[in-house]
Amino acid sequence: MNKKIIIQARTGSTRLPKKMIMPFFNGKALLEIVIERLHKNFKNNIILATSTNENDNIIERISNNYGLSVFRGNENDVLNRFIECAKNYQVQGIVRVCADNPFIMPEYIEELINFSTDADDYLSYRFPDGTPVIKSHIGLFGEYTTLKTLQKVYELTTDKIYREHVTNYIYGNKNIFNVRFLDLPKIIVNRKDIRLTIDTIEDFEIISKLYGKLNVLRGEEFLKALLFEVDNDINIKQTMNQQINKYEK
Repeated sequence: MNKKIIIQARTGSTRLPKKMIMPFFNGKALLEIVIERLHKNFKNNIILATSTNENDNIIERISNNYGLSVFRGNENDVLNRFIECAKNYQVQGIVRVCADNPFIMPEYIEELINFSTDADDYLSYRFPDGTPVIKSHIGLFGEYTTLKTLQKVYELTTDKIYREHVTNYIYGNKNIFNVRFLDLPKIIVNRKDIRLTIDTIEDFEIISKLYGKLNVLRGEEFLKALLFEVDNDINIKQTMNQQINKYEK
């Protein structure tokens, strides 16, 4: 099965417009940071899916600077964008990554690629209570699905929420789809209080600050340092909690 990482990104964010191209660390935009975290490990196996809106021309230019394949499709029907992107590049297995997660961890993306099977309609991580990690704010993980599965979702529902949130319908209907989860690393298994996804200016400010301290770290070393910083900085901890409560998924 041809498996690729598809990063979704656009400039038209409702809560924080143009966050993708705002300087995030060392003069580099948020999108550049996300691409660089994945590019070393996966190189020619990354596709950037953005919209046909002319405001997203800059998204395509940034992606081209890294030699990424680019697909431009429907801005608001993200499900359709993923389907057409996968069809265009003849991708059967998709690892979906959101470009507002600057701490996305390549090692866990690699696990999704390696552990996914032809029988899986969906594969990702979950908390001990069964909550899929994508329903949290932790921002460290991707999720695996297939073109065939997304096409089935497209046939089964026209609800706007499922056209915007690509995978919700899949893991919400385990009677229809073969849904499988991996266990989270023990060190963060109960840490739903961590928010590393960027939706607002408050997120942007505290997460860019964290990135400046932790960007050179990887794996378990990174996770330990991350938890130390969050647990010992009252401002970061309070801001994360406020944003989690305000934007409950």
